[in-house]
Amino acid sequence: MKKILRFQIFVVALVLAGGIQAQRFVEQDVRLEVVTDGTQDTQIIAGTLTMPTEVKGNVPAVILITGSGAQNRDEEIMGHKPFKVIAEYLSSNGYAVLRYDDRGVGGSTGDMVHATAMDFASDVDHLLIYLQSPLSNLKIDPKRIILFGHSEGATVAAIAAARNRHTLNPVAGVIMLGGAGVDGKKILLQQNETIFLQRGVPDSLVARRLDCMGELFNVYDTITLKQGMDTVKSLNLAFRPIFKKHSEGLTKEQKQQTGLTNSDCFGWATTVAMPWMRTFLSLDPTEYIAMMRCPLLAIGGEKDCQVPAESNLSAIESICKQNNIPHTILKMPDINHLGQVSKSGSVDEYSSLGQAPDDRVLEAILSWLNSL
Repeated sequence: MKKILRFQIFVVALVLAGGIQAQRFVEQDVRLEVVTDGTQDTQIIAGTLTMPTEVKGNVPAVILITGSGAQNRDEEIMGHKPFKVIAEYLSSNGYAVLRYDDRGVGGSTGDMVHATAMDFASDVDHLLIYLQSPLSNLKIDPKRIILFGHSEGATVAAIAAARNRHTLNPVAGVIMLGGAGVDGKKILLQQNETIFLQRGVPDSLVARRLDCMGELFNVYDTITLKQGMDTVKSLNLAFRPIFKKHSEGLTKEQKQQTGLTNSDCFGWATTVAMPWMRTFLSLDPTEYIAMMRCPLLAIGGEKDCQVPAESNLSAIESICKQNNIPHTILKMPDINHLGQVSKSGSVDEYSSLGQAPDDRVLEAILSWLNSL
């Protein structure tokens, strides 16, 4: 773990969550002032710590790490607040839970535009130090802190756990929900195949899209940027012939249906120009899982169309076996990427489905935590 030059802790007034009689936990606002790695810039990490009220002595803790994109501490999406649900459930069952706003979201500051998974793992480093520090005056056992990551957050959890493995108080466990076991290029190809087939796009057109993406991924980091031209325009210029080749002979409607229009090309150029995406495409989570020295729980939903469970759980299980990492692999039927019960797994259904994550997922997480 990288050394943190300084950090300050500001704990806001303790507030009871919900009715005094109904809840078995309290909420505490947390505000850390830290120094960004490699700079003298200060950054605020703001979050919420839920603490169980019916447990004596020091308690185990779980840090919740959000998926890709700018997310608030509840990982709020389409009317759901998965991290709030998880935090309140686990704290009602004896665990402290810390969830936090991503850089530049809510009460947190920092640069999200140029940040990568490595930067997000550094934020987790700060949070680990906070929970483990005697200065925080928290009744948390520093030897029993677990990292929970959802989607890309699962990879961030593995990175942080790997970097933390030789410290005085290494991470006690990692939970991956909808986490990847392959690099970003393969994830995006898997994801696009599943989603476009779900939309009813013919197999032949989906194959064209995947071939186009595969060629983009093979050449994007070898492209020589044009002098005097910004990165997006330069990438767009380089991607145009690839899009033209794979869309040749298609009607305007078919190009739109397959995402092979000129505007789609510019969209890919804009996305690939982002430092986050360039890191994501090449990052293989199994490299970090292999370095972990703590137990791992990997949960994948059978209906997950964003990170398909079969291939990713198999890759995670394989690397754990190769490196003698204690692991539990759960492939859950009828569960989508958010942990909801779903018939199709389609992203379009998220807002209309029930609790995220479902009680079955919550119970599986709690059972594994208790087994530690």
